[in-house]
Amino acid sequence: MAATDTTAPLIQGLAWTITALSLWFCILRLFIKWKYRGKLWYDDYTLAASMAFLLVNTGLIQSITALGYGKHVKDIVATAPQNIRRIVMHLQFLSGVVRLSTNLARVSFGITLLQLSNEREKLFVWFAITTLLAVTTPAIILPFVSCIPYDKIFDPTIPGTCINEGVSIGYFVFEGAWTSLVDFSLVALPWRVLSRLQIRRVEKLGASIAMSLGVLSGVVTIIRTIHTNQIIDEDWTYTSAGLTIWNMVEPAAVIIAASLPNLRVFIVKNTANLKAGIKAGSKTRLCSRGKCRGKCRKADEIYLDKVQSTMKAISAGSATGRGEATAWITSRATGDDDSEKSILHNAGAIPSTGIVQTNTFAVEYPEETRPASTEGAG
Repeated sequence: MAATDTTAPLIQGLAWTITALSLWFCILRLFIKWKYRGKLWYDDYTLAASMAFLLVNTGLIQSITALGYGKHVKDIVATAPQNIRRIVMHLQFLSGVVRLSTNLARVSFGITLLQLSNEREKLFVWFAITTLLAVTTPAIILPFVSCIPYDKIFDPTIPGTCINEGVSIGYFVFEGAWTSLVDFSLVALPWRVLSRLQIRRVEKLGASIAMSLGVLSGVVTIIRTIHTNQIIDEDWTYTSAGLTIWNMVEPAAVIIAASLPNLRVFIVKNTANLKAGIKAGSKTRLCSRGKCRGKCRKADEIYLDKVQSTMKAISAGSATGRGEATAWITSRATGDDDSEKSILHNAGAIPSTGIVQTNTFAVEYPEETRPASTEGAG
């Protein structure tokens, strides 16, 4: 009965499910970026590196469960005592790899925010990234230097010194608290950035929510921190399953949250072949039935979500004379090398202007002094 009392199947199943889901979102993000921009940006490469470390982490989990992790300590000692040392070493590497994956995903999101922020906000983002790396780096190193010499970790009878377990746990808790604070701070920034943009309220809200889902990673970090004490439990190979699972969920949550804004772009661009959002007042109507005769006016700006797969800002106008009208569309193509910027309809800094289409059409109408049934009215 003891041999079957293991959490290994649960750990393996959740680890591969979480990894597969993260990989799907990451690949979808990279595909969308490549499709609509023709190249990837620094935040994309950083997120891809985070995904690579998450795959390595999943491989390590598969390895330690094969060694017996998930079983009770007494069962491992009874069947393969030499595996205890190997499991501990794997967990030390796993702890470092999972933090590298999580940190790279957070840095990727920070790079995205740098492209949308003003100078003061950029300073805040750099402060968040720098302190995040400064706090998490010791947590990566600590498991390997907790005892000197290193072998004393596995054999307490060897002469040497070890860091008090309370100190180690205390630092891991501090690390978790700081990283969750960084998460909450970074995901609040898009609301400030987007509040300044002149875009439709529904799009502003949608983009803000999509870019703020990283708050989930902050919640996951708090939950993972709560499970930290499991690593010093006497039956740690069995009871620390929760910590191992939440260690997997944390980088996955950041990767998925960083990919969702691009998924929103993909959905918006493909729900309609050509969807226009028109910022217009009461004057944006063509002349008809002889009204506004001989007048020419420029319409307000019109934003198109998809014009040959390129975000464009256009303006339209018309000129009317007796029985004839001419309409034109002026296109201003936006540059979009800046990664996430195309999730926002920001028409600023548009480089060029030119008339891309002119149509002439006849408008037939009866004279105002003649009845509607007069011949020749068309």
